[in-house]
Amino acid sequence: MLPITLLRILCAELDLKPRMLSDAKCTAANPDAARLECGNKQKALLAVFSLALIFLSASASAQSDDTVLAIINGVEIKASDINANIASLPLGDQVSIRSDPDKFAESLIQEEVLFQFALSQNFDNDLTLRESIKTTVVNHLIEKYVSSKLNITDEEIQAYYDENTSAIRGETVQISQILTATRAECEALMVKLDQGESFEELAREHSIHESSAANGGVLGSMMNHDGPLGFEQQLFNLEPNLPALFNSDEGCHIILVTGRQVPPLPPLEAVAPAIEGLMRREKEIAAVQALIERAHKHVDVVRP
Repeated sequence: MLPITLLRILCAELDLKPRMLSDAKCTAANPDAARLECGNKQKALLAVFSLALIFLSASASAQSDDTVLAIINGVEIKASDINANIASLPLGDQVSIRSDPDKFAESLIQEEVLFQFALSQNFDNDLTLRESIKTTVVNHLIEKYVSSKLNITDEEIQAYYDENTSAIRGETVQISQILTATRAECEALMVKLDQGESFEELAREHSIHESSAANGGVLGSMMNHDGPLGFEQQLFNLEPNLPALFNSDEGCHIILVTGRQVPPLPPLEAVAPAIEGLMRREKEIAAVQALIERAHKHVDVVRP
């Protein structure tokens, strides 16, 4: 049966309503005029269905037709290529093109001729054209090897939800720190803390992080995800008011958790779209990195 969407498109071309031949009722004051009107409408509808049959038969044969229509500098233009190009167009355009496919085939052949001519003219010396082509090619590679493979399943979303409840609920901890240049200095200050000396006073006297030192070591709130310190997520495993040591590029940190906020966990359905977007982004970054690494195996890169 002809798909209703295509039928409507075809009928729209002839300004007819979509209906079966048996439903076409013609009335007129003059019987001869009525017969003529009905006959014209039936012919129009027959034309509609003929075009539809052309469309369907062409679609069915597209898979097996591999006739070579032209060869341009060794590049074959096949009937299957023509059919694939037509199939990618909107249905309304397909109908008009399939009524005279030779013209469309010729346009693709001449398009290849122009492209081959550009190749022969060293088009890569045209920087504007080269950048345009490079963008198209890179976008094609991203679509083929990255975007088309970013499938996020319901099971993956559920697993992420279960494993990241702290970050999803927006849990935070309040921390203070003493930052020193070496671990030995940190360990010496830890001894003083164990002896009961004030964290705030030691921070003011010894911390090299000026802004927090001036406030008795208070650094503020941290969320449960990676950050500039590199150990933010580990802070959520600490016991309150029990100092711990961490190393970073800045030096050695004595961290003290002074408070914690644990909001209620939102239901999965409320955060599933955000989780999917985050996971898609993570997969996209990994896939792009893999594509770049693959490309580097085939390309020489010199950094003077």
